[in-house]
Amino acid sequence: MKKLGIIALCVFLACSVFVGCKKDNQSSSSGIMGVSEDSPIKVDKNEKTVTIYATFNGKYEFEATRHFAIYKDGKIADMAMFKSYVSPEDFYNALKEIGATPGDNMTAENAATTLSEGSDLDVNIYWDGNKDGIDIDEFLLDSNKKDIDIKFSGNLDGAKEYETGCITCLDSCFVGITSNSTYPLGAIEETKEVEFKVNDNKIPEDKQGVAIVYKLD
Repeated sequence: MKKLGIIALCVFLACSVFVGCKKDNQSSSSGIMGVSEDSPIKVDKNEKTVTIYATFNGKYEFEATRHFAIYKDGKIADMAMFKSYVSPEDFYNALKEIGATPGDNMTAENAATTLSEGSDLDVNIYWDGNKDGIDIDEFLLDSNKKDIDIKFSGNLDGAKEYETGCITCLDSCFVGITSNSTYPLGAIEETKEVEFKVNDNKIPEDKQGVAIVYKLD
C-alpha cells in the first residue's frame, strides 16, 4: 500500500507539472494584437491594417542597421532588428488586400538617386509591456532627426529574385516590400548620411515577440 501511495503521488506531481507547462505554453503562444508565431499575420480591411508577428534581435539595441524587419527564412534575417514570421510575398499580398498601391519605381540602377514611392503606411510596434504601442518614429532614432516615411515600395519580383526576405528597409530599396522614402539606398551603409538606432528606453527584450502594425495612411 505504501508503494502504491508513492506511485500515486508521483503521478499527481507529474500531471501537475504537465498542466503547468501547458498553461505556460498557451500563455506564450497567445500572441499580441491578434498575431502569434502560429498565426503570424492579420489583415483588417475595415481598419486598413496589416499586422505581422516578429521577434526582436537584441543586438540592435547596441548596433545600427538599415534593416527594420526581415522574414525569418530570408538570406539576411539575422541582420534585421525584427525577424518576421511572414514572408515578403504574403506581406505584399496582404497590403494589396487593404487597398495599398505598390510604387515599383526602384531598380538596382536608379536606387542611389531615387526615393521609394507607393502608398504611405503608418507603422506601430506592440509587445507585452507596451500594449499601447509605439510609433516607428519614437521607436527609432534618426541621427538627422528626420521623420521616417514608410512606403509600400512593392518590389515583389526583386524579393523573389534576391530572397533576402526584406519586409521593411530604413532607406529606399528595390528589394524591400516596404521602405523609408526619406533616404535613397546607400544613405545608411555607404554614404553614411544617416544612422538609425533604437530608443533604449522603449524596446522589447531580446527575442521577445512583437506585433508590427502597418496602417494605410
